[in-house]
Amino acid sequence: MEIVINQIEVVDYQVAINSQNIIKAIMEHALCDGFIVFPELCLTGFPNKENREALWQESNVYFQEIVLASKQTNATIIIGHIEKYDNSLYNSCFFIKNAEIIHIHRKSKLWSDDIGIFAAGNSHTAIDVDGVLCASQICFELEFPEGSRELAKCGAQLVFMPNGNMHPYANVHFVLAQARAIENQFFVVVCNRVGKGHGGDFVGESLVISPTGELLCKLGSKAGSAKITIDLNEVETARKNYTYTQLL
Repeated sequence: MEIVINQIEVVDYQVAINSQNIIKAIMEHALCDGFIVFPELCLTGFPNKENREALWQESNVYFQEIVLASKQTNATIIIGHIEKYDNSLYNSCFFIKNAEIIHIHRKSKLWSDDIGIFAAGNSHTAIDVDGVLCASQICFELEFPEGSRELAKCGAQLVFMPNGNMHPYANVHFVLAQARAIENQFFVVVCNRVGKGHGGDFVGESLVISPTGELLCKLGSKAGSAKITIDLNEVETARKNYTYTQLL
């Protein structure tokens, strides 16, 4: 299965620019028949209390253009974006395929800068996409083992983690992505943004970890993309002799 990670430089609040870069990346990798992944809140950047509603409204048209662009590929688009539901705003991850939103995950563990901006999600679920049981977590959720374990109990083989990780926390996410993969015996795909924004420096260093903790791919600190093919049989191999979720 092919996965394309797009480690893009998000320009805070410049929705048109970000949308153009996202759609360009989708078109460049349109032949991918697996997953095309983008970072957390990559269309808007991180909003504040004053502009969150306006950013959500402005981004609607551009987000729909991204949804329509997904018709140009057989891949499933994984993208972090603002979601409005029942008059609350969520920091969410959307799974988009053939111009349809097929799955949404709402960030459940809010980083300090999310608090007061977004409501917290309260569930972790997996979805079958073309025979692959996959799921999502978002950035800070990576640092808590219970969400990943809940996904493992759902049978998840592959977990996507749109990220907005900044200095000085690069090593935290590098180590914990491996831990989450090992202790749950599934693939972990982390896609981070790069560049300055939100008062800091985004570290990049997007990565793919195997179910046994092997580092399969790691990007640097610059914008770019990486294409990797994973073998889902590695999940079955990792769980052959024992399955951690059955040892509790």
